[in-house]
Amino acid sequence: MILVACTNENIDKEHLAYIENLGWTIKSFNASAQIVMEPALETVENYQSSNITFIGNYIGKELNITTYELKETSLEGENLRLNIYEYEGEIVGSIGEIPNYTPGIFNPSDKVKLQSVGVFLIPH
Repeated sequence: MILVACTNENIDKEHLAYIENLGWTIKSFNASAQIVMEPALETVENYQSSNITFIGNYIGKELNITTYELKETSLEGENLRLNIYEYEGEIVGSIGEIPNYTPGIFNPSDKVKLQSVGVFLIPH
């Protein structure tokens, strides 16, 4: 796994457009990693129960993951994170993270649903 931490200057324009299109707001670049997708069966089931379905198509494949901290926060005031997954230079999906929340992951496309059940706060 390769991790890189950088400044906001490293926010990829394609990533910015992707995240904004989903209705989220980037606070900062967090990290970048390259992994071979090998999740445990339980992890895949957790993804599926959170409406994250793209992972199954990339098991055993090398993906680039870029993580951004969002301006939106959990009810406890912690910033949400959004991970963008890329395969061969193309965005193939994303997974959101909510600190200290179970299950702790969400499909970023479900923002309206999450907002309606009060999972996060909108930045001012």
